[in-house]
Amino acid sequence: MRLVYRIQKRQFVDSVLTGEGARLNGGRWNPLGVPLLYTSTTPELALLETLVHLNGTPIRDLPPFVLLTIELPDSVEVIGEDDLPMDWDQIRFPTTLPFFLVPRLTPAHPTLAFSIPSIILRNSPSRNILINPVHPLISQVNVLNVSTHEFDERLQKQG
Repeated sequence: MRLVYRIQKRQFVDSVLTGEGARLNGGRWNPLGVPLLYTSTTPELALLETLVHLNGTPIRDLPPFVLLTIELPDSVEVIGEDDLPMDWDQIRFPTTLPFFLVPRLTPAHPTLAFSIPSIILRNSPSRNILINPVHPLISQVNVLNVSTHEFDERLQKQG
């Protein structure tokens, strides 16, 4: 078993293992309509991944957030940078990139999750772990801890 981390809005904690937010919004690694659970190997990377998606909202105006500690089985495929499509690491990524994992995001695929490098922390041992919520092994994924997460206002430029 391995631990991964996620920082998210508290209001969605009960549906965290469904990948519903990603299904509704799409993302770098999944197109609209395809559920995926984005997590990180460290709480620090989970924080950075959350911060880059705040879209300028002042920390003091954010709804309550939580840090989740999630345990999953060792069914993780490591995907190296050399195996990723060209320009995967660009802020404005190619429109084809969200479809890269789609062939693997089926219940029949042998792997539950995928280890992907972070573009925020290049060359870091911390990685993002993308969990397939429709895989049969999702039943072995457990949220071990949910704790309140308070953002330090020093993380944003003060006006």
